[in-house]
Amino acid sequence: MTTQLPRVGMRLIKTSLAVLGCFIIHFLRNEHGVPVFSTIAALMCMQTQVENSIQSAFNRIVGTVIGALFALPVVALMQEIPWEFRIFRYVLVAAALIPVMYTTVALKRRGAADIAGMVLLSVCLSNGGQPPHVDAINRSLETIIGILVSLGVNSVQLPRKRTEKYLFVASFDGALYDRKNGITPYVQFEMNQMLRKGLPFTIATERTPAFLMSEMKGLNVHLPVVAMDGAVLYDMKDKRYLITNGLRRELADAICQRADSRGFHYFRNVVWQNVLLIFYNDFANFKSEAEKDTYLSNRRSPYRNYVEGEVPPDGNIVYILLVLRDGEADAFEAELREMDTEGELLFLRDKEETHEGYCHFKIYHKNATKAYMLEQLMERLPQKEYIAFGSGENDISMLRDASLSYATAEAIPEAKAAADYRLKKQGSDHVIRKIQDLYERLPWQKLPKKLREPEKRKG
Repeated sequence: MTTQLPRVGMRLIKTSLAVLGCFIIHFLRNEHGVPVFSTIAALMCMQTQVENSIQSAFNRIVGTVIGALFALPVVALMQEIPWEFRIFRYVLVAAALIPVMYTTVALKRRGAADIAGMVLLSVCLSNGGQPPHVDAINRSLETIIGILVSLGVNSVQLPRKRTEKYLFVASFDGALYDRKNGITPYVQFEMNQMLRKGLPFTIATERTPAFLMSEMKGLNVHLPVVAMDGAVLYDMKDKRYLITNGLRRELADAICQRADSRGFHYFRNVVWQNVLLIFYNDFANFKSEAEKDTYLSNRRSPYRNYVEGEVPPDGNIVYILLVLRDGEADAFEAELREMDTEGELLFLRDKEETHEGYCHFKIYHKNATKAYMLEQLMERLPQKEYIAFGSGENDISMLRDASLSYATAEAIPEAKAAADYRLKKQGSDHVIRKIQDLYERLPWQKLPKKLREPEKRKG
């Protein structure tokens, strides 16, 4: 098995060009000065984004001035120390770093601390053979040249081709969100950068809208999201349900009667008056510890509103949830399929939050899929095709129906089989990098072959 080496990124190329620019300026100045200071400054100041580079440049110019000002009295004191006691000169320089770097912190310019220390050291330890103030000016000038060259190189952006014809869709649970770490700072920053540029993007998830709103703080997704396995389309901005694919009431009641006859407890997830409520009946006798644990843990969740009693007549039952042993789920599904003569039902199972041997058994309307709800969403958008990223069972429909689809490295085998491509590296950061590659392409980069052959897709 061969290991694919990482590609050379634009930051590396820009850093090399900035260092080359410093050498060119040094040459044009008749090789006056010491280019090591400008090149180091250019290397230290290069940032991935132009906005960061401007802020970094300002901070580091402030740090350069602070370092130079502190260096003047330090050099004067060093000259008073005899050469045979030079060890104390080094002690003095090392101690001077404390007030220099502290000053940048006090001025709320933490990003200036490293460059301030570098300028102090370069002035105090260099052997320029010039008066201290001249040496300080020269070293500061070299450093500022490096900073400005870095800023100039980073400001030059290669032309990009934006892929605006397609809606980009990512599964929240398996592509963007990590159960341990949530949404990483990298994902949040890079996604917001693309969203500000106009990236047509939404999220598809098994989660409730309330959970999304809690976990997506700082992620500025403007389009409606597909939530609850595709059962609802929710407007995060206006906080309202735009579309719900609920169960026919007579069919839902028949399912509950079958569950009652078997002694199963169940939760009915209902959208009523634009609020998601979870209705349940008397839970006096739990059949299993798994069922009890699920109920008690969910009951305390801030993302769910539990109500004991019957569903209001105008409530839309989005899905019914049971906690069953795997064998019980198999038998109950077979019974319901036999009852479902019109083929209206869709069954999903989730084992991530249950005890071993148990599952969350979910019963939806057949149209409660991410693929179906994305079609409804695109009727409201200029984009009529989408590119999807997913990993789980409930992502298979959208991966299969997408114009282009990617399964994450952690995806289940069925999701990988449904997708056009598989990401090779794990983690949400790599999903974002792939979205960047597709959305903003360099002039010589082409879209994947599947998107360049629309006639084959239609066929």
